[in-house]
Amino acid sequence: MAHTTAAGFSGAQARSSYNGKSVCQCYEKKAFQGRYPTGRAYTSLLAVAWSLHGVQGRGRAMALLALATSTAFSSLESGRALAQTVVSSASQSASLGPNVQTTEPVRSFNISHGSLSDALVAFSAQAHAPLTSQAPMLSGKVSSGLQGTFTSSEALSRLLQGTGLTFLQTGPHVYKIVPVSSAIMLGPVRVGGTIRDAVPATAMIGNLPPVLPGGEVARGGQLGMLGNRDVMDTPFNQTSYTEEFIEKRQIRSIRDALKDDPSVRAGFATGSSGVERLQIRGFNIDNVDISYGGLYGMMPFGGITSELAERVEVLRGPAALLNGMSPGGAVGGVVNIVPKRAHDKPLSKIEADYTSNAQFGGRADVGRRFGKEKQLGVRLNGMIRSGPTAIPHNDMKTALVGAGVDLRLHRVRLSTDFGYQYRDIEGVVPFFQLASGIPVPNAERAKRNFNLPGTYVHGEDFFGVFREEVDLFRNFTAYGSVGAHDYTLRSAYFQQVVVNDAAGNSRGATPVGVAQHGRYLTAEVGVRGKVDSGPVTQELAFSANRLHLDFGRAFGTNTGIPAYNLNIYNGANAFSYGHDISVPKSASRTSYSTLSSLAFVDTISALNKRIQVTAGLRVQRVQSANTGSDHVGTKTGVYDKTAISPSVLAVFKPLKNVSIYGNWIQGLQQGTIVSSSYSNSGEIFAPYKTTQYEVGVKADLKKFIVSFDVFQISQPSTVTDVNTNTMSLNGTQRNRGLELNIAGEITHGLRATGGVMLLDPILTHTQGGANDGQRAANTSPVNFNMGLDYDLPFVKGLSVTADVMYTHSEYIENGAHRRRIPGWVRLDADFSHLRQFRVIL
Repeated sequence: MAHTTAAGFSGAQARSSYNGKSVCQCYEKKAFQGRYPTGRAYTSLLAVAWSLHGVQGRGRAMALLALATSTAFSSLESGRALAQTVVSSASQSASLGPNVQTTEPVRSFNISHGSLSDALVAFSAQAHAPLTSQAPMLSGKVSSGLQGTFTSSEALSRLLQGTGLTFLQTGPHVYKIVPVSSAIMLGPVRVGGTIRDAVPATAMIGNLPPVLPGGEVARGGQLGMLGNRDVMDTPFNQTSYTEEFIEKRQIRSIRDALKDDPSVRAGFATGSSGVERLQIRGFNIDNVDISYGGLYGMMPFGGITSELAERVEVLRGPAALLNGMSPGGAVGGVVNIVPKRAHDKPLSKIEADYTSNAQFGGRADVGRRFGKEKQLGVRLNGMIRSGPTAIPHNDMKTALVGAGVDLRLHRVRLSTDFGYQYRDIEGVVPFFQLASGIPVPNAERAKRNFNLPGTYVHGEDFFGVFREEVDLFRNFTAYGSVGAHDYTLRSAYFQQVVVNDAAGNSRGATPVGVAQHGRYLTAEVGVRGKVDSGPVTQELAFSANRLHLDFGRAFGTNTGIPAYNLNIYNGANAFSYGHDISVPKSASRTSYSTLSSLAFVDTISALNKRIQVTAGLRVQRVQSANTGSDHVGTKTGVYDKTAISPSVLAVFKPLKNVSIYGNWIQGLQQGTIVSSSYSNSGEIFAPYKTTQYEVGVKADLKKFIVSFDVFQISQPSTVTDVNTNTMSLNGTQRNRGLELNIAGEITHGLRATGGVMLLDPILTHTQGGANDGQRAANTSPVNFNMGLDYDLPFVKGLSVTADVMYTHSEYIENGAHRRRIPGWVRLDADFSHLRQFRVIL
């Protein structure tokens, strides 16, 4: 039965005559006539992508990426045919009603978050626009609400974002709600007011999940090859932080974007020589394991600036089925950076900032959409910061230039992203190590720097990604992507300071001078689709990917430079040493690795998606070897093994706003080649399989979401049998834990992100059983994080933010005489005042 929000309105026909045929039939014929050239370009693109692994040199690698981009964009000869089809069909769509308006008045809307049905009733009343829909298609769907001034079409389009629904304008200010798939098959009949709104649920480009009230967290995120999913349909614990959250909290790096997450802890201090390592559920994840729009290996090596991100998504736990094996073999979780895109509303933003002692910076962010239907989007952003940090003798300079372009046509969507990042650290912060047998000394002020002036880390990163999506037919989308990332790093520093006694007397270790170079080339193709067969819906996904890395590292000779003495409490003699550290000018390739995989996933849903069961399988191949600098020398340490990784996921909704979920999934790491010192020398272990079991529950409380889960992650490790002198894969680290998370707007003006994680990381089957039952080193059993952001009611635009982070004590080693560092608490607070004023350029 049709649901009508205005009395007496019974709807209008969705089809009309066009030379004796329906609009739907005419559009289908023309679209298929223009499709095949696009298909040829799509195949050409994939051939180029698959050949990338053989390219040498940064210039040629980036040139090939540019070639793939230009090839796909030039393939739009067929796109022009599609565009002509769009114009032709759009011109005929006027027959749906002789008085359908092409321009609309702007109105003020104030629609609260809640059920989609209630939101549409409010829209109809505020827009003075009759609206019809089928009641079953609105059941269980939620709208994030709307506040502001829009045309009726714009307002309705925003209300329906992420719901799988769109609308047809069937008369003057008369609308009909329809599924996205139906709108696509009908062609460009004023779908959401513009062509770009008719993006199918299987698409990724131009299909971001909506945000929760408060704007800081999104309602869903990317699940690798499965595409975007609403949080209540996601069988994992996942949070997606928005650009608004990043800007309002003055976040500078991707690592800091996760500061309110109790499952995440940061390793290595800012300004150190190490990468910005994270720890998720007790397992490490490095920058190379952070994905960029779902692709691994594309992010800057030394640190990732927040200006790159439209959103930062964190999925807790292994995810080999969804994404494949990451270059670093991370198993604790997945962090995905969503690239920035131009929005419908023009953006022109220029900011200046000041931090710490004397670090100044600024950034610019510009976004525009072009074309009658705003098909083409361009987003440009740049940033530079330079000067002393809060740590003495530590200066940091960071510069970024990024560009994102996307083109959205009927059935075809293209996007490309390019970036360059430069980072220069002077006065590198060292790591600390305790000499054997001494107790943990009292902590000194964190701002002290015990490295020498003149130590440095210089890094440059070039990266680019091209993506294409083609709607094959109803509810089926094929996609492909290629990417390249080239980085260089030159460093000179004393890697660590060894504390020799409780009085703080210490000694700087031998200096390190290193040149490093890495080149990542990656490609992925896949298909996502949905088949409706009465009460049961089947969603299918197929993916094939390949990532190749050439890596080189060279060390300078610095054995003649003696170590230096200091005291961590008074810094005596800390900066009296001035020898130059030798650093090679460049690094030739010394090793390579290739990760390639195939995956297939099938999701069956019933009872209007109240029951969802997913089963999938990924076949992962890992190849690596050490090589001579001439690229043709004798290969050593050759590794070539394959692993099969199955997974089962499930979601059950006993109530429309409650989801119970579970998953059995694995993470993969490259196996070990047994060294010559063992009796089973030369044995090659298959990729290690880390296995997770997790169950949880989520509650959608309209303005915020609360989740609770329990999990177990078991990671294998090698042990040695001293009686037979053999190495085997029998050790295990077993992390059991529970998490409680909250995200969204708790009450009007008060936003919260955070929660608590309790973790029991235990070692089992260790070497000779010596460490069985011990808590794994460098893992805290209790983490608590909470960030609160409150709008002060007495001053418009004034808000106060408070963040608290608690980490329990943890062991720094395992063994009979293990040592432990105490727990700690960090408090952050800030005020922000937003004033809006209009500038006409």
